[in-house]
Amino acid sequence: MSSQQRRIAILGAGPTGLEAALAAAEAGLPFTLYEAGPTTAAFLRMWGHVRLFSPWDLNVSPRARRALEKAGHEVPTGKDCPTAAELADAVFEPLAKLPALEENIRFRTPVLAVSREGLLKNEEIGTGRRADHPFRLLLTDSQDREWTETAEIVLDCTGNYGTPNSLGDGGIPAPGEENLEDVIVRWVPNFAIQDRVWANKEILLVGAGHSAQTAAVELAALAERHPNTRILWALRRNDPTWKVQEDDPLPERANLIRQAQAIADGGSSAVEMLPGVVVDALERRGERIGVTFRDHEGESHTVEVDRLVSLTGFVGDHQLYRQLQVHECYATCGPMTLAASLLASGSDADCLTQTRQGIETLTNPEPDFFILGSKSYGRNSSFLMRLGWQQVDEVFDWLTRESTD
Repeated sequence: MSSQQRRIAILGAGPTGLEAALAAAEAGLPFTLYEAGPTTAAFLRMWGHVRLFSPWDLNVSPRARRALEKAGHEVPTGKDCPTAAELADAVFEPLAKLPALEENIRFRTPVLAVSREGLLKNEEIGTGRRADHPFRLLLTDSQDREWTETAEIVLDCTGNYGTPNSLGDGGIPAPGEENLEDVIVRWVPNFAIQDRVWANKEILLVGAGHSAQTAAVELAALAERHPNTRILWALRRNDPTWKVQEDDPLPERANLIRQAQAIADGGSSAVEMLPGVVVDALERRGERIGVTFRDHEGESHTVEVDRLVSLTGFVGDHQLYRQLQVHECYATCGPMTLAASLLASGSDADCLTQTRQGIETLTNPEPDFFILGSKSYGRNSSFLMRLGWQQVDEVFDWLTRESTD
């Protein structure tokens, strides 16, 4: 089968998946984009009220801008930073409705697993003959129907948001955590329009990253409007100090860190810091939640709260390709070759300084299977959307070269 005839399965209708679909349409390659959610950029919309650090100019790819403007859409530009919902509405939604993409996108169609038709994971190791067998995709829909489809090329663009990290020490669930999944919130709520849910409650916030900082700032503002609101902010670190980059090119990021640091330094009487602790156990106590902490000295204490917000990060769905020959980094969970390249080039560098790593870092032992976008960086937090778009360019440049060989 020639490269021009090979079918491409794109998993995920986020920023990278839509870019891949657009690249496939431009190249005249047959593709289907599978999206688990009801619309594009579903995860972005979960925290749609949150303003991004990056401005419009960094949030729209040149390919997407050309396609939208050609179709008569006005595409925002400039240095203003949109909210996640504004970005989804202005760019990703109209992009998905372009005729070349819309007819090939299937919403509410999660991909449950990917394998090779007629092969097990441990067969044809390193022979290249796995490429002679199409990928087999197990699909489902909102009616719980299941079926399979095939493709010759798979681009996993499902993002790094498949599974939230657990609350417990060492990254595993705390005792009692899984039984409380119905009351643990694992994204940044819109506190401003959910006053009745959050106001005048005792709230536990766990996490130290930008999402947790955003929640802390918004919860402190909520407490100003509703003075009986109390927030406990628990962190593993003994010294909750965040460094503000001097002359940060992303002013919104610097502003958030300053506000979070002010809260950590006692700037809000409604927020009590709990540094240097891990969640040791959780227990349902009527309509409240009992939380046992353990500090670095091994001492434990228990509190009761009304609400619990866990913002400890996410990890991609690696079970998706459990039956494929994918070589993962043991530390970051990203593809091994890319992870090694990032480490060699300074993996802790700022996201704005990251550059494309080359098509050879995107290949896997599994032929024609690519992990693109934020999922390719795994637990490395220096990913920026434009890196996913550059990865798409690299893959489709490779596909074009292959089709002419």
